[in-house]
Amino acid sequence: MKTAIVTGVHGYIGSVLSKILSENKYYVIGIDDVPKGIKDTRRVSYCNQFYPYKFEFPVALEIIENYPEATIFHLAANSLLGPSAYDPLSYFENNTAATLKLLKNISHKNNFIFASTAAVYDVTDKAVKETDKISPPNNYGKSKLWCEEMMKSSYEILNLKIMAFRFFNVIGAYQDVGQELGTPHIISQLSDSAYNGKSFYINGNDYPTRDGTCVRDYLHVIDVCRALIHADLYLDNINRPFFEVYNLGTNQGTSVKEIVETFKRVVYNIEVKNRERRIGDPPFLVANPQKYIEETGFKYEFTEKDLDKMIETTWRYYNGI
Repeated sequence: MKTAIVTGVHGYIGSVLSKILSENKYYVIGIDDVPKGIKDTRRVSYCNQFYPYKFEFPVALEIIENYPEATIFHLAANSLLGPSAYDPLSYFENNTAATLKLLKNISHKNNFIFASTAAVYDVTDKAVKETDKISPPNNYGKSKLWCEEMMKSSYEILNLKIMAFRFFNVIGAYQDVGQELGTPHIISQLSDSAYNGKSFYINGNDYPTRDGTCVRDYLHVIDVCRALIHADLYLDNINRPFFEVYNLGTNQGTSVKEIVETFKRVVYNIEVKNRERRIGDPPFLVANPQKYIEETGFKYEFTEKDLDKMIETTWRYYNGI
């Protein structure tokens, strides 16, 4: 039985990943700091062990050191674009500096799989490849890019095997685990509006896009987790230091207005209003995912044509169906 250590296990992707890892016969160790306590025990119920610590705390690092052959899925991070503009130091501390501590305490036998972000890329109107220009438009993206740079600079010296994934917009749920209601992400906010009879606000409708709203690449959380597990199995067959960065996305862009209209058709006809842009939001952010597909043989289960299904799984999760 393989052992997986998941940092940020109480979070959205972490909770879904722990469930899918468990289904794939992994022994799952979850680490996450939950300052206000665990509101929904389902989010950690698929862990064989759960430790309520920040992953860079000495007690957590000691736990990680006790499993020198485990796969480490490093998902923990501050990840909201808006707050990163007003509180950049906390992002650099919690994302970059803390990850440095983690890297210094892992074994060369650990497969290390890192959750980076599409927010590292320069503004463009084309689907981005991993080789395209890097220029993060916000401090969140900077904090993740610096993590990638640390890994790239040190993996050979430390004899590590690392894959970093640049996530684009992750949505959907998997049965009884998903994104918490009320978080500042589009499907969560749409669902919150539908639940509580509130208006949904589009942040900016004057972008240079086809309908004036931001265009994003939306991929199902199940495919994200499948890709991470596929990476672990791929790294098992590599017997040398390794570092590579891959996009995870669908190669298709959906505008905010389009996803709102889909939600209204699939779930509920909510009232929609416009307001000013958020700081750090690029107009267009879509992945070219071919590198990971071609180099590792990964196959996605969901495409942009499954947007209805992605929204439905989230709504069913919020309703406990």
